[in-house]
Amino acid sequence: MTLELLVHIARLPPQGAGLRAALSLAARLGSRLDALHVVDLPAAAFTVPEAVPMQLDAVRQRATDAKAVSGDWATLMAARSLKGNWRVGNGDTVTLLTHAAAGYDLLVMERSSTMRGDAPVGFGVVSRTVFGSSRGVLVVPEAAPVETLGEHVLIAWSGSRESALAVRSSLPLLRKAARVTVIDGSRDEDLGTCALPDTDICGWLDTHGVKAEVRRLDEGARPSPGPALLETAHAEKADLIVMGAWGRSRLSEMVLGGTTRYLFMQSDVPMLVAH
Repeated sequence: MTLELLVHIARLPPQGAGLRAALSLAARLGSRLDALHVVDLPAAAFTVPEAVPMQLDAVRQRATDAKAVSGDWATLMAARSLKGNWRVGNGDTVTLLTHAAAGYDLLVMERSSTMRGDAPVGFGVVSRTVFGSSRGVLVVPEAAPVETLGEHVLIAWSGSRESALAVRSSLPLLRKAARVTVIDGSRDEDLGTCALPDTDICGWLDTHGVKAEVRRLDEGARPSPGPALLETAHAEKADLIVMGAWGRSRLSEMVLGGTTRYLFMQSDVPMLVAH
C-alpha cells in the first residue's frame, strides 16, 4: 500500500527545509506527496470594521494566487517522478492541518528557527498542530540541512504513550534505515504501562523488521535529557530523531522546561514526533 504524506507549505513560492525533507521522504518511501497551503484571516482584521471588506478582498486574492501554484507543484512532482496534489484551504491553519492530516500517514511541517509564529513553544502553529494531530508529524527545523533523511535514526524512547505513537508512525522509515539507535530512557516503574504489546522496545522493533542498537539513557541526563539527545544525534550523525512530544502538559513544559521544548528550540535535526 502506498503511503500518503502531506506537507504544509507556509509561504509561497514553495521552498525551504520542510519541502526538501518532504520530497526526500516521499522519494525514499515511494510515497504520494500532497501539499497544503492555508490562506488564513488574522483575527486582527476584524478590529476595524471599516477595513473588513478590504481584508476579505486581500484574502480572496491570496487564495487565487495560491491556487495558481498548482501548475508549478505538478511540474515539481513530475521532475522527481512523484505523484501528489496541490491543495489550498481557507481558515485557521491549525484547525485545517489537524483535520487534513487525519487522511494521511504523516504530516510534514517546517519550524522557524527564530520562533516567529510559533512562540511561546507549546502554543504556536507547529506545536498546536502536533498536539492536536492524530498522526505523527515530521517537524523540520528551518536550519536543518536535510542532506539525508532516515539513514541513521535516533529513537528517544521513554516508554510513554506518546513515545509509542511516534515509533509506530516512523516504522516505514525505520525499516529502510541503514542504522537505528534507541536511547532508552524508560524507568522500571514504566514497564507496567503497556504502551506497546512488548515492553522490550528492541524486541518490538525486531518483530516489525527493524534491527536496532539499544542504549540506556545516562541517569545524569534526567529529568530533561534534551541536551544529551541532541549531543548524541550530532556525535553519531543521526539525520532524524523519533520521540514522543509533551509527555507532560504544554504548560508544565513551558514553566519547568522539558525535552520537547528544548529540542523544538535548539535542534537542527528533523524530528518525527507524536502526541
